Amino acid sequence: MKLVICSTKDLASMSIRDSLLSLLDFDVIKAGDYVIYISDEIGIAEVDKDLIYADYIDLRLSKYVKFNEILFASRHSSKDKRKIFCVHVSGNVNRAEYGGKPYSLAKPSPITMKNYVLALKDKLYKKPEFEFTLEATHHGPSEISTPSAFYEIGSTEEEWRDDEAASIVAESIVEAVRSDKKDWKIAVGVGGTHYVPRQTEIILRTDFTFGHNFAKYTFEGLNRDILVKAVEISSAKYIIYDEKSVISKVKKLITDVADELGVKVLKTKEVKKNYYEV
Repeated sequence: MKLVICSTKDLASMSIRDSLLSLLDFDVIKAGDYVIYISDEIGIAEVDKDLIYADYIDLRLSKYVKFNEILFASRHSSKDKRKIFCVHVSGNVNRAEYGGKPYSLAKPSPITMKNYVLALKDKLYKKPEFEFTLEATHHGPSEISTPSAFYEIGSTEEEWRDDEAASIVAESIVEAVRSDKKDWKIAVGVGGTHYVPRQTEIILRTDFTFGHNFAKYTFEGLNRDILVKAVEISSAKYIIYDEKSVISKVKKLITDVADELGVKVLKTKEVKKNYYEV
């Protein structure tokens, strides 16, 4: 079973929870400090803290319910107030300013992320003022050993309270959970801005998906150990890098790690040659 984790301190999280509860039949149980809703396909767990500080939540919840994957339903905040749906994996390169630990990465769920993105893509016409984007790996929790990712609505209270936006996310989560498409090519992405535009286009228009993505601003802290771990826990067979932003030192790091692990290196422009609508 896949478990959606929602925070009572997060307006978007609660909106997504309400939409999920309207879509499926759930039984509700009180388990320790948690309220847990159980259906045949999906569980929902409520926590009373901000999700970025939910390190080891998989271990705590596993005492009460069995699950093999986590979907964090969350708000996204940004100064530019973009109306967006976004997806990313959590973890920290170098400093841990917003939860988690330094140099630590949560285990990704790239297959569900891909299926969610494709389900969401088909619903964007309902909210034309919104756009979809991947985000680079950032913030906590980093101490998550169960496959996971963040599924977010951004970027202000208006969007977090938007029932239709929440419904789109909830419906896309259900479709992703039900999907039997698992033969996607998994990559770790390197380079680009925080919203990794080239990786976003790749996940929307090719048979690639991503585990971790490391934006250009992480290059100071990006090292061999963190990149090796990202490839291994993402189950990636590729490293795709944004050739317009990756500096020579990082290119060498990518090549060295790829040789060590036996994975293939691709530039985003090489992947772009094979764009098609999935």
